[in-house]
Amino acid sequence: MVATRTGATRTGTMRVVGPDARARLAALAPKLASTVLAAERVIPVHPALGTLLPHGLPEGSVVACSGSAATSLALLTVAEASQRGAWVGIAGLPTLGVQAAGEAGVDVERIVAVRQPPATDGDSGGFDDGTWGQVLAAMIDGFDLVVLGPQVVVRPTTARRVQARAQARGAVTVLVGEVAGFTPDLHLAGAAQWMGLGDGHGHLRERRVEAEVRGRRVPRPRRDELAFPAADGRITSVSSVPPVVAGLDRDTPSVLERTG
Repeated sequence: MVATRTGATRTGTMRVVGPDARARLAALAPKLASTVLAAERVIPVHPALGTLLPHGLPEGSVVACSGSAATSLALLTVAEASQRGAWVGIAGLPTLGVQAAGEAGVDVERIVAVRQPPATDGDSGGFDDGTWGQVLAAMIDGFDLVVLGPQVVVRPTTARRVQARAQARGAVTVLVGEVAGFTPDLHLAGAAQWMGLGDGHGHLRERRVEAEVRGRRVPRPRRDELAFPAADGRITSVSSVPPVVAGLDRDTPSVLERTG
């Protein structure tokens, strides 16, 4: 673990900022002013999610992930965008490691994580919470996608203002587990099961995730089964329908500059 010039620390290649998060996130902000790779104001998703999210994620949307595979699905949701240059802010998931993010396809060099809630410093970024509120204010202003875990606790008024600011800026918010106060546009649920073990014999071959997406933007629920990972380490849909590369042709990405 080494310190960066901004005061953040690196664990592997994932930036981790400590309790004085707002100041350090502000210091990182110029480095995060990257282009967002999108098409028609849609954030691309991993090809394995092509059946569930065939049109990608609309900018400014809120996705709630639940079930035993909630963290895995959240990481998979932001993976493709990170590979295309988007920055991902993660807060409230203190046990999340570099390996798990990398195995889900996330470019870990595009992650900045806040593990613990900061101490109140009297400046909440315009929100009414002096703890997590200041972190969310900085993240929404500086990141293309923000992943929030259950340790993020804010007042309902703060959650509503965070969501409104994210919508205005086009940032996608991904919730993992119970994060109160937000109004999700999409609900992505997943249950995981390892394959390969028999009655006292065998070995783990692959992990299967049964996933479902529903919400205001989905006329009827969509379901798919994912190998996450498959025996060869890849993440794929096991559906007979070829997945759509959601939102983009992988070979000809377009670039949308973030403004505001």
